[in-house]
Amino acid sequence: MLRRNYVDPSRLPEAAVAKWGEELLIEGFTPFPKRLLRCLSLVFQGERAMDDLAVILSVADYRRPNLARPPSIDFLAFIAGLETDSFKQRLEVLSKRSWVACEGLDAAIDVKIEPFINKVLSVSNDDLPT
Repeated sequence: MLRRNYVDPSRLPEAAVAKWGEELLIEGFTPFPKRLLRCLSLVFQGERAMDDLAVILSVADYRRPNLARPPSIDFLAFIAGLETDSFKQRLEVLSKRSWVACEGLDAAIDVKIEPFINKVLSVSNDDLPT
């Protein structure tokens, strides 16, 4: 059974604690790029848009330099707050949209979000100063 990991908010960046408060940060935080925030409604649309965002953020949250092993689908779904079957379904939709690329098995899946990042960059380029 998966359990939530808890962190000491005093070990988190001061800016994060000032923005969100200790109670909300007790499980940690995932940075959210302002460029993504700015074009969020252009990128995520439809009835399951928030589930799709949760999938992307759970993958981003797991990513680290020098990662020893890919996560399981169960763990990513747990982090996203989705049932495993729902998570897999959304991952498949994101893959068909060419927003993610997946390799491996459910026990150790490597999900690349670079295609999604490129999508956000292309959508948000219109707003950049020249």
